[in-house]
Parts: sequence; C-alpha cells; structure tokens
Amino acid sequence: MNTNLKINLTDEEKELLVESLLSQGYAYEVVDSELKDLEYELKPGYESKVRKLNSLLKKLHS
Repeated sequence: MNTNLKINLTDEEKELLVESLLSQGYAYEVVDSELKDLEYELKPGYESKVRKLNSLLKKLHS
C-alpha cells in the first residue's frame, strides 16, 4: 500500500469520510495503526503528531 498517496478531497468529502469512520467504528483502529507506525519508525519531528494522535485516541476510546 502506498502510504504517500495524496487524494484531493473537498471539505464535504472529508466530513463524510470522518463520519463513516466513526459510525463504522474504524476511526480508533485507523488512529491506533497510524500511531504504532509512527512510534515504530521513530522519525525525528513526529513527536508533536504522536502527542496529538495519542490525545485523539483517548477521545475515541471514551
């Protein structure tokens, strides 16, 4: 899978995607997977993104 794939989505499409991920219960899994990938790579500069994803993961878990 190409992780560098960029898709231009409208705001409406982004909202629909987020709603779909949340309603189907996949949002937690996607965020958790992204977080694990970032932690595994341990690339400099990702600390801020890791903190934000951790915060989001906590919100999704509640």
